[in-house]
Amino acid sequence: MGQGLHISFLGVDGIGKTSLATHLAQLLREHGLPVRLISWRRALEQNEATPWPGHALQQLWLETYRLLYGGSSCNGTPVVLPRDYPHWRDGDYEDRLGRSEVSGSRHAGPTAAALVELAGNVVLFPEIVRPALQRGEIVIQETFPYKHVLKQLLIAERIPSDPVHGELIDHVMSFMTTMFGTAAFQPDIGVLMDGPISLAYEWRMDESGHVGVLEDFSAAGERGKLSFHRLQEQTVDAFRRVAKDWNWLVHTVDDTGLATNMSRGLELITAHPALRAAMADRHVGRD
Repeated sequence: MGQGLHISFLGVDGIGKTSLATHLAQLLREHGLPVRLISWRRALEQNEATPWPGHALQQLWLETYRLLYGGSSCNGTPVVLPRDYPHWRDGDYEDRLGRSEVSGSRHAGPTAAALVELAGNVVLFPEIVRPALQRGEIVIQETFPYKHVLKQLLIAERIPSDPVHGELIDHVMSFMTTMFGTAAFQPDIGVLMDGPISLAYEWRMDESGHVGVLEDFSAAGERGKLSFHRLQEQTVDAFRRVAKDWNWLVHTVDDTGLATNMSRGLELITAHPALRAAMADRHVGRD
């Protein structure tokens, strides 16, 4: 196989992106294809010992959270986050933040976090994603990073601010949508997983018992099921718009069960001409 293929997913939190990505990776490996699951989170651990890009990605990752919760407090105590990634990871701070009641976040923080998130992906794609593609690997990205930047900006909008900052958020939103629509970031196969937010919430609660950081408006001081629904409703509207503009596949998830949804999703993706060709090439090569 020559140049690889980049496959990426969008969808509300809890709708099954990770499950479908994992099932797809397993299926393609069974066909003898070289597959690599890539995300910023995975890159943090896989490249931990490398000054570049490992340390840079770790520091940018940490700064998105330090900015997102900038100026906030928990039970009247200022939220203080580590300044180094190993301390952050070993202290399980991400999970702790997801379970904490915070208040007082400043609108500048989530806006700046979105810009740092953009910067991290400017590093991730040429340094991690593209080299894997050049090696002929099938790169599967369980969440297209547009999603994370979008949610940070929506949280910034939720925090009261002045009209000037609201205009800034609009400009960043427009810029990041354009940026992720360019050839530098667009996957060969994009998949929007669309489905009921109520179902996604039910699955998330069954899986972990709580929603995580950036899955509701908790960073803006609003927690709970209604907060989850409000954020996810705004994201899914944006996902549908960009998926249409970017000509992505749409896999509609329903309540027929995990196995049925995974089967239909795999059928949709493997029917894509680019992936069918890659699977056929590998079959011919093995013969």
